[in-house]
Amino acid sequence: MNRLSIIAVTAAALTLGFSLTVGGAVGQQNAQKTSDVEDVNAASQVFIAAISARDIGAIDKVWAHEAYATFMGPLSTTIVVGWDGVRKAWEMRFSQFDRVTISVAESHIRTHGKAAWAVGIEKVQLLRKNGETLSFDAFVTNVFENHDGHWLLVSHQATPIFKEPR
Repeated sequence: MNRLSIIAVTAAALTLGFSLTVGGAVGQQNAQKTSDVEDVNAASQVFIAAISARDIGAIDKVWAHEAYATFMGPLSTTIVVGWDGVRKAWEMRFSQFDRVTISVAESHIRTHGKAAWAVGIEKVQLLRKNGETLSFDAFVTNVFENHDGHWLLVSHQATPIFKEPR
């Protein structure tokens, strides 16, 4: 073997060895993250069910009761900061509608340590107390924190997707 071949083989062996070592670590990380992602997805589903049921008690259980919690719903005109205000915003929203239906059209979840975020698109159908219906798609961002093994919301933001008239 000439000198260049020996260098190439050595470099390839080192690269392959490094890739296998890192690949194993990444595989272990992904397994742990997959569990976290599944847990965040489950928390998201509980949140959607609480909204659809207009159940403030269920909302209480899925949110972190923190001074830095934030809420910006699709019909909001202000940013609500602090758990007390967030809870009042949900109570007010629930009192406006006889029915709320939300389905997830697209979801992307990422975790990093004790923080997680879920972004996606939801299909929303609302029936107001006066019989008026509202239907729209919304971009949604939910931010979670892990509190003693439970993923709790600390921020919710939903923005209607406006489509250009054809």
